[in-house]
Amino acid sequence: MIQAIVFAITIFVGWIMFDAIKHKKFIQENIWSGLITAVIAGAVWYVLFIVF
Repeated sequence: MIQAIVFAITIFVGWIMFDAIKHKKFIQENIWSGLITAVIAGAVWYVLFIVF
């Protein structure tokens, strides 16, 4: 479970850093899309961890 949470946080931070560098500012839409992507990635990582 901790691995999935750390993975999701890493995805979120990486997504936000990439968008901030790309757009030179923080955009609320990019923050929400990063958060949604991180939650989905964390959930998939958790399911894969449980299955395998």
